[in-house]
Amino acid sequence: MTRTSVLSLRPALAVGIAVAAVTMLFLASHEQAQAGADPNSLSIDPALREVGVGATTTVKLVSVAPEESLAAWVVEVGFDNSVVRLNSCTSIGNPAGAIAVSFCEGRDDGGSPDDDTAVSGGAILFPSTERGIDGTNTLATISFDAVGAVGTCTDLTINVIDHLGPSSDAEDTNPTLAHGEICIVENPGVDRLWGDFDCNGDVDPIDALKLLRADSGLSVAQAPDCPAPGENVTVDGTNREWGDLDCTGGLDPIDALKTLRFDSGLAITQAAGCPEPDTEVSVS
Repeated sequence: MTRTSVLSLRPALAVGIAVAAVTMLFLASHEQAQAGADPNSLSIDPALREVGVGATTTVKLVSVAPEESLAAWVVEVGFDNSVVRLNSCTSIGNPAGAIAVSFCEGRDDGGSPDDDTAVSGGAILFPSTERGIDGTNTLATISFDAVGAVGTCTDLTINVIDHLGPSSDAEDTNPTLAHGEICIVENPGVDRLWGDFDCNGDVDPIDALKLLRADSGLSVAQAPDCPAPGENVTVDGTNREWGDLDCTGGLDPIDALKTLRFDSGLAITQAAGCPEPDTEVSVS
């Protein structure tokens, strides 16, 4: 899109923002109703990855900390190494102000030449607060190479060895678990950024404007092969509407408003299982 066309859209953007602003009084209750993952939980994100033979795909081991925070963990993710092969495993970084150690590496439990388990471990403590990490964090980013045949799948099974709060008694918090799956398919989806609804490579105010235009029944211009706003697509194995940023079941001005909030660095709330903006998803 040229600079001239962007400038010509600015009056419409101002109108669109004003329209979206009328939802502000209702946004807090709307977001509370679509609460995200439960606290004290571990999940594979996305829950399903579809990948072509020989391609590489990536998932995250995501923690939502318990009320007392997460201070130490050892968590295994098991997989079938005849379907996928471990490519890399990257652990969470060390937060500023914390005393921290972490690791993520492969291990073979089945006697084969290839790993069949990814092990994530770490300990993080903030001396100033005597707490570990709070909120939602990616403990490990795990990449796999697809080595199996089309039609084969592997579970990504979470096994918790330790999951501890910061207290001196070091009791396990017993998190709830949401496992994952990788399936090898003949025609995998296209990798895109969630929230980049015109497929130009960025999540920006123009995406918000186009969502408002689409919601108003006006035309929008999309990149080649980009889904149209409101089009039914499959996102990481789940049926979604393209443009429904918060996955509440329809494209509306709140999706545009949340896009603007994200682009401004402000917090937004997503429905449970909904991708976060600017994260890579597979779309078909």
